[in-house]
Amino acid sequence: MKRLNLPLVLDTLFAAVCAFLLFFTALRFYTKNPAVGLIFGIVAALLFGALAFIYISRRQSKSFLISHDEKQKKLLALHLTLSSDAYVKNLFLKCFEDAKISGKRVICGGITYFFNFKMQHLSEDDIAQIIKEDVPEDKAIYCVKASPEALFLAENFGIKIITIDEVYELLKSKDLLPEKYIYEDKKRANIFKRIRARFSRKLCAPLFWSGLALLLLSYFTFFPIYYIVSGGLMLILAACALVLN
Repeated sequence: MKRLNLPLVLDTLFAAVCAFLLFFTALRFYTKNPAVGLIFGIVAALLFGALAFIYISRRQSKSFLISHDEKQKKLLALHLTLSSDAYVKNLFLKCFEDAKISGKRVICGGITYFFNFKMQHLSEDDIAQIIKEDVPEDKAIYCVKASPEALFLAENFGIKIITIDEVYELLKSKDLLPEKYIYEDKKRANIFKRIRARFSRKLCAPLFWSGLALLLLSYFTFFPIYYIVSGGLMLILAACALVLN
């Protein structure tokens, strides 16, 4: 039996309730007919609830496709690709006991480790460059990923290829994963993302209750338009803060 997605259901109901309260109050005031307000309020609740359900479920599906570890691996791959040779060598030097740096390599336990981090697959040419290196130890290459041809060639020459999956697990076990990735300082969020970041889910409750209180006051005041508009805006912001985040 499929498990109920309770957060999705609750978020959808919240958006539907906000739409109902806004449309019911506004149309009841405009038409002076509670029945009309009720009908359009229900229609609005169904419509905006359905839109919220579709939007949130699609975002959830995208997030489930890439697990947290997979996201971290992608970030780590780019981080190591953009990092300097010295940073990479010193990072992996911490992973091994009695290791030493020799040029662009790290030697440990009778194995010479080479580093070739790039976003593209390791190619046969990359393996050929390692084959030409004359070292007495066995050879291993740390990389992001390798093509099937590169894997086949490396296997024929006894070269071990270590991809980002193993790199991630190694750094994670040693508690050496970067706290901040190198490209984050260069990344600039667009205006929409900056605005959306301000709408935390923590704003939902105070905005909702404030908006609801203003809509209720519109039933008793001599100047209901102000309360309807202000309360409606608060309900819209509350729904947006919940759905977008």
